[in-house]
Amino acid sequence: MKLLSAYEVDTVFGMAGTMTLELYRGIALAGIRHVQCRNEQGASLMADGYSRATGKPGVCTIIAGPGVTNAATGIAQAYCDSQPMLVLSGACAAPTQGKGWGAIHELADQAAVTAGFTAFSAMVRYPEELPELIARAYGVFRSSRPRPVHLSLPRDVLPESVADDWQPRRAPSLPMPDPAAIEEAADRLARARRPLILVGGGAVGTGQALTAIAEHLGAPVLSTNAGKGILPESHPLSMGAAIVRQPSQEALADADVVLLVGSEVSAGDSFLPALEISGDIIRIDIDPTELTSVYAAAVPIQADARAAMLALSSALSSRKPTALRSEGETRVREVRARNAAIMTEVEKLHAHVWKTVRSVLPADAMVMGDASQLVYSGSFAMPMDMERCWYYSGTYCSLGVALPMAIGARIGAPHRPVIAVAGDGGIMFTINELATAVEERIALPVIIWNNDALKEIVDQMDQRQIPRIGVEPESPDFMRLAEGFGCHAVRATSSEHLAHSVRDALLADRPTVIEVRQDSPWLSLDAARAGAA
Repeated sequence: MKLLSAYEVDTVFGMAGTMTLELYRGIALAGIRHVQCRNEQGASLMADGYSRATGKPGVCTIIAGPGVTNAATGIAQAYCDSQPMLVLSGACAAPTQGKGWGAIHELADQAAVTAGFTAFSAMVRYPEELPELIARAYGVFRSSRPRPVHLSLPRDVLPESVADDWQPRRAPSLPMPDPAAIEEAADRLARARRPLILVGGGAVGTGQALTAIAEHLGAPVLSTNAGKGILPESHPLSMGAAIVRQPSQEALADADVVLLVGSEVSAGDSFLPALEISGDIIRIDIDPTELTSVYAAAVPIQADARAAMLALSSALSSRKPTALRSEGETRVREVRARNAAIMTEVEKLHAHVWKTVRSVLPADAMVMGDASQLVYSGSFAMPMDMERCWYYSGTYCSLGVALPMAIGARIGAPHRPVIAVAGDGGIMFTINELATAVEERIALPVIIWNNDALKEIVDQMDQRQIPRIGVEPESPDFMRLAEGFGCHAVRATSSEHLAHSVRDALLADRPTVIEVRQDSPWLSLDAARAGAA
């Protein structure tokens, strides 16, 4: 733990157990803050939220066996979303491993359990292995595509003493772009008649260069969920994170050159197995496997996106583009209008809720979204003018992530407002973590969108004429449940009341659960009035 402190770890999320007692001695000696979860799933999701808010790896400390399997959801989500996380778990005593003797918390091969959704997973056999393994983990976090690392610490290894203090090791540099590839990319983009830029989470930090490139080329910018806000969505060349909308998809298909930056273009963003991209692709990614994946690149550039985009912006500055900026802005206006015209009545309700919430949130507020129809619509309906403010994992798409992620984000960045948004089904997966938020005295609005169903699945069942089985669970009284945890609790009665409740919750001395019922008469009426206006 002293070594991790030297790597600037200041907070860990977790739950102590019989196998990790010595680790907790280290936490105390190193002066690291410990945030107690109510389930290890909460610990990994809090660590994920902390990472997204700070840019540093989130760290969780958990027991072996059930601790690892409970935490697996948060670890796997971080893997799918390319987030750095260090998972330190206990493990059975080394001589018992793989023997099937029935040791407490026994897994036949614990390192293998998480190997499929970590950058690497290792069982530590000797204390001397740790400095190298932790340095290797930070090499992943700082020098390549960031993903979780899991280190299992056997209960008989943790108490062993070491002769010398461990020191952190310097991580390698990020990969730099090939100058020849940058020149070729600049030539192709300058000659393009209908260029388009598609950005994902790997493009975070490229905003200045992205804006310069887009404006120089007159290229519309479309983003995935993870890329939302890198180019402010108020910019006349921004299509927003509307990749799920058919008009945006058609604009992407119509482009003759696509600059694709820092995204695997997952099906979770578009709800399609694959998007049509008929034009040449110039692809910038730190992960070489992405450069040869489904969306093959005419010009592949393996590099840190920030360095590559700065180099590309510089190379383009001396080239006169074929396309006109006015044409690009016209394309964006047309696509935005078409996207708005095809909104369903329910999506209009969602958009009204997001407009109301947006009106009281500071520009740098972070939204942690759960797998919920309200959040799906928020991808395109919630305006964002800053990056690292909108988080919804469309790829792993697990229920229950919003609340613990918001707790971790609020702890990691206490100066920034954070809200959690979940459906009535999803919130029940992790509602126990309200106890952690109360204990930590966190000001956190928790918006519960209640439609008394797993509505997305209900709709799909109805479309396929499948009986509604197991998709309409009876919700608890969220007001009484929240109050039982020690939270403030509000059921919205109007748009003004919702806005007032969110504003108050951002300043409260504890979390505030705010229930918004989809079937509330006031919501339909207020949305209709806003639409007419």
